[in-house]
Amino acid sequence: MFSRLFPNFKMRWSLPFRFTGTAVSLAILIYNRSLFFGPSLLTNIPVEVPLENSRPAVFFGLLALTLVSLADGFFSAFGKNAGKKRTAFGSVPGVIISAAVIFLNSVLCFFEIELVNNYYLVKMAVKYRWLGIFITLAIFLFLVLVTNSLSVGMFLGNILFAVWGIVNYFVQRFRGIPFQWIDFGSMRTGMSVSGNYKYTPTWQIITVVVLTGAVLGFYLHARVWHNMNRTAGKIISRAAAVALFFAFRAVIFHTDFLADQGIWLRDWQPWYTYRLFGMESGFFAFAKASYPQVPESYSAGEVKNIIRNSEEKNADSGDPGLPVPENIICIMNEAFADLSIYPGFRTDAPLMKNIDSLKENTQSGTMLVSVKGGTTANTEYEFLTGNSCVLSPPTVVFNSFIKDEQYSIAKTLAAQGYTPIALHPYGQYGWNRNVIYPWMGFSKFLHINNYFTGADKLRGFVSDRGDYQALIRQVEEKEEGEKLFIFNITMQNHSSYKSDKMTNTVDVVGFHGENEYQAEQYCSLISISDRAIAELIDYFSRSDEKTLICFWGDHQPEIGDDFWEYCYGKGLDELTFEEQQLAFETRYFIWANYDIPEMEGQTLSANYLGSYLLSLTGLKRTGYDDFLLEQRGSIPAMNAYGYLGTDGRQREWGSEDAGAEESRRLEHYKCLIYNELTGGKGRDGSFFGLDS
Repeated sequence: MFSRLFPNFKMRWSLPFRFTGTAVSLAILIYNRSLFFGPSLLTNIPVEVPLENSRPAVFFGLLALTLVSLADGFFSAFGKNAGKKRTAFGSVPGVIISAAVIFLNSVLCFFEIELVNNYYLVKMAVKYRWLGIFITLAIFLFLVLVTNSLSVGMFLGNILFAVWGIVNYFVQRFRGIPFQWIDFGSMRTGMSVSGNYKYTPTWQIITVVVLTGAVLGFYLHARVWHNMNRTAGKIISRAAAVALFFAFRAVIFHTDFLADQGIWLRDWQPWYTYRLFGMESGFFAFAKASYPQVPESYSAGEVKNIIRNSEEKNADSGDPGLPVPENIICIMNEAFADLSIYPGFRTDAPLMKNIDSLKENTQSGTMLVSVKGGTTANTEYEFLTGNSCVLSPPTVVFNSFIKDEQYSIAKTLAAQGYTPIALHPYGQYGWNRNVIYPWMGFSKFLHINNYFTGADKLRGFVSDRGDYQALIRQVEEKEEGEKLFIFNITMQNHSSYKSDKMTNTVDVVGFHGENEYQAEQYCSLISISDRAIAELIDYFSRSDEKTLICFWGDHQPEIGDDFWEYCYGKGLDELTFEEQQLAFETRYFIWANYDIPEMEGQTLSANYLGSYLLSLTGLKRTGYDDFLLEQRGSIPAMNAYGYLGTDGRQREWGSEDAGAEESRRLEHYKCLIYNELTGGKGRDGSFFGLDS
């Protein structure tokens, strides 16, 4: 009976897959139907309202498309042409039809990923829409040519763009920074913390998933498995793919094509570049910027002149009369920041009463860093080396630039008899630390797999209290007469802040937005950190060993745009550069259980912190330390995007407002950073380091 109704039917291995994708997409659409109806969650973003109002129409359109895809699958399996294979480029009409399919699918995928990620899609300039479409088209063409199959290439391409767009959405949402080229180098780190987030889909994400499932169904049904069947044709197809790849690479990475189209980078807010010019254009523009920029005046001779002049100026520097501590403890506290710097931020209770009470033998103030919401390793790099991330702000230096031995404060202290220990209650592979720390001179790396058994935890992370107990244990177990340098990175305050495993104890006054719970959980965590540091200070205040503790936050948290608009009291697109720099400020203090100069309200930056810390001791400093301390006289604090002038104003690097002297000093500093990063054995070891 079945064979009489469908005489052309043949059971094939691919048959179940023809319907599975579309059927699953249909089920996903129906299950999430409530996202397409009811009140919009984005009525506070005017440019998005027209799209929000079209949600019911989108739902019924997707429903119709999936049903058509299922019907197409039925006829491809049971119709008279069932099982018949076709070649895409076997004839002139075939070439024309295939080209049209690739182009139209490119348009579809471009708008899919922008729909998921770009509130301002309706305002994007037409030229940037076309640019994004042609980037998408180039990627599709490569996949079609390299696989020698229209169906397979387009199948892979649709999955690629759907995943890319959705990953970008969640990375942006959780970290405040979109997915970038450099994130491929930190994939292991990202995966290790991915389970701490909640992935709530939007109607836009559901739209992309359902569209992708339906489109994949059409390609599976089409059975256009080859572009060309003959061997010569296959060779031509793969050769064309290779040529296209190198041509695309040359245009994007070795010319100013993207800049010539008017694309510019807002390094401190990459999402702005992505939304203004399109996700793909922004991604590749930042990818090009992810390589160290050679300073304009750089040469080996120029570096020698800079070093010679610095050594002449600082020949008499040093403080031989200051005490030498037996323990130097540096704590970079995850996402620790004082949000009271924002004009609109208030809580119902003080968050840092213990830290605020530190006065005796204490220096404290604001720390300027180069990252926000994530990329901890860049603040870490700036502190340990004294190098700023100003050469390539989008880059994670640990993953991209460091390929060999690296000068650092750990080596400076090791040369003076200290045992350098890195302490971090998380995975050893995060940010490539298991490789980088030995290159930086750490003799021991204590991480979650080899040291923190049984440590106190909060939200699944080792708490600050548990972390400090492990730190104290290291001090207690050291050999008699041994001097320790402990560099400790905490984990307690890591995002996200949606956990139901703790009770929030702080109320953020006047904020009732979508991210209210996250904001209050973050503030509750900061108050817990404050209590933990008080216990640590109390312990060492009773110690007979001279101990110097330096504490700072690596970056501000990422909570959500509505929270930051509450903090500023205005829209994020209305901020001046000086206001934008607030997002890169954290808190620091330096405390000792013996006499040191006291100071409040001083602004430092992460690249100066290590050298400044050494200046409070009787220890030797490197020539590079003295260069940095002397530079602070003109540039008191800086990050990758701008600097604090001696008049107390924040200025953007390269702006008309930047001073000539500061710009000259920055150029010299860049030359030294580039030389230290890339000079290899040609670096001046007597300037960047100390003899053991």
